[in-house]
Amino acid sequence: MRRVTCFAAGSTGERGATMVMIAASSLVLFGFLAFAFDFGRMYVERRELQSGADAAALAVAAECATGGCSGVYDPYPTAEQYADLNASDDRAWVPQIDLDLANQQVTVHTATEEAEDDHFFDSTFAHLVGYDGLTVGADATAAWGAPRSLATLPLIFSMCEWQTFGQSGYVDETPPGYLHHSAAVKNNQMPPTTGYPYASIVAKIFFHGTSSCHYSPSGQDLAGGFGWLETVGWCEANVDIGDWVAVDPGASPSNGCTPGVMSAYVGKVILLPYFDEHRGVGENAEYHVAGFGAIYVTGYNFGGQYKRNSLVTGSRPCTGELRCIEGYVIGDWVASGGPIGGPNLGVIVIRLIG
Repeated sequence: MRRVTCFAAGSTGERGATMVMIAASSLVLFGFLAFAFDFGRMYVERRELQSGADAAALAVAAECATGGCSGVYDPYPTAEQYADLNASDDRAWVPQIDLDLANQQVTVHTATEEAEDDHFFDSTFAHLVGYDGLTVGADATAAWGAPRSLATLPLIFSMCEWQTFGQSGYVDETPPGYLHHSAAVKNNQMPPTTGYPYASIVAKIFFHGTSSCHYSPSGQDLAGGFGWLETVGWCEANVDIGDWVAVDPGASPSNGCTPGVMSAYVGKVILLPYFDEHRGVGENAEYHVAGFGAIYVTGYNFGGQYKRNSLVTGSRPCTGELRCIEGYVIGDWVASGGPIGGPNLGVIVIRLIG
């Protein structure tokens, strides 16, 4: 007689099948976790590479903006330095830099660089399931050029002053042969503190006096004006090239420019607009904005409490009824942000555009 063997539920055969399913499911789950972990690391890697590309592009643009790209120029050492500084392991690869001097743009490409000096992102777990990873990369484009719009001190200069103190020949430096360099400003200090060789060549710009740049018979840029512009509470004016900006009439500084605020500008570089035309008189007067410049302020006299002795001579830059500001006109000052598209009057803007 044959015997029939019956297997009840939960027997050894079904338990074996269940173990196979659990093992397969675990392998799939482990694979997902491996990919999730390594893709998370890749995300961090790409974020660091993007930060490095941004910093490197801005650094190379800054060198070009200040004349460092002339002649034989290798942007890779600067780019690699900033790319490495933004990597948590101090390693990043710069495989390519596209430098367009004609359009004043630079694109920096960054990518993975491992300790083994390869450029393949090493996965921690994913390679256990057959995925070997890839080269992670990023890129950034920065542009430089004269600004079209800036936030400045609400004090405007005449283009006549630029022709007197800014154009080639006023300061006989080499290179590039004109103006004062931003490199002379160290820790917000300039001559005579830093021993700058051109400390004696300082500009003195009058807003009420006998300067040939004044168009009004009373010795002002325009009747009733001393160069001050209207503000909105703070000692600042937001101006665009081509705009007509309203005058803040009278000799006293604009609203918000308290004696303490003005005093803090001495020994620092300030940004100022230049005008090429004016119209009207008194409260109805306006200046036409032509461009932007930079000046390292060493002293001023605007009357009343608005007086600071010169850092160069130790005495007032002007006295009596004269109103003036003294300082070094800077020819290559780099400002951050803002749209590009104006004439170069000493200020350059650097910004990321991609």
